[in-house]
Amino acid sequence: MSAQMMNENVKASVSTTFFTFDHIDRKIIGTELNFKKSGVPGSEQDKELMCRIKEHPNYDFKVIKPTKEKKSYKGLKRELMYDYIDCFGTDEMMKQFQQMKADGTAFATMKSWFLDLFPKFNVEKAKKDIQKHRLGNVKAKYKVVKKNTTKPAANITNLPAASGQ
Repeated sequence: MSAQMMNENVKASVSTTFFTFDHIDRKIIGTELNFKKSGVPGSEQDKELMCRIKEHPNYDFKVIKPTKEKKSYKGLKRELMYDYIDCFGTDEMMKQFQQMKADGTAFATMKSWFLDLFPKFNVEKAKKDIQKHRLGNVKAKYKVVKKNTTKPAANITNLPAASGQ
């Protein structure tokens, strides 16, 4: 069945709004996902797109892609949460975390709780921040002594040449 024949079979009104119009640029606008779904004959997106094409047959298409990327927390584990709270959290936060862990709270719930406490959390930055924090504590606890290596030692003398050569 051709697209023109399908256009004739489609009702003039649709109840969904997967696609919109840009009358200035003469385009039918929709998301990439909705255009893909419109490729399935009989789908809601297909019915609506055929209706829109019938209404404005000389319009082109404009695919819009989502602008906001999903924030990924790949690598976020209980151990990292524990370390981060230990370094940058409060005693109360640590008690709550330990209690949830002891109660067997699901990881998704703990993750949501943790991200509510630290909304701008970034896994890679957190790992580096934890290392810096711990290194700073070690340097504060144990004073690092640097030796001046620019001057030669005064007790070194020239060694005699090997005999027999």
